[in-house]
Amino acid sequence: MTQFLLSAAEEQDGASGTTILVILGAVALVLYIGSLYLHPLTRCGRCKGSPRHYGALATKSWRNCGACNGSGRETRLGARILGIEP
Repeated sequence: MTQFLLSAAEEQDGASGTTILVILGAVALVLYIGSLYLHPLTRCGRCKGSPRHYGALATKSWRNCGACNGSGRETRLGARILGIEP
């Protein structure tokens, strides 16, 4: 009888560890999706948040960044996948 209880306790410990990992993963996923809804934008990867590109010869002239259209921001990858509009 004691052997049976010990083996049942060992199986329960393994299952509870897995359960905790699954729960922590689900909580992390919910927090990440929540952050995507709250902050769907990040700085532009091409212009690094500074939406101006200055000329090489005329250093005081500038144009808007072509990747972000001069906003300095772009939509995060997760927000694009989930279709979250900024």
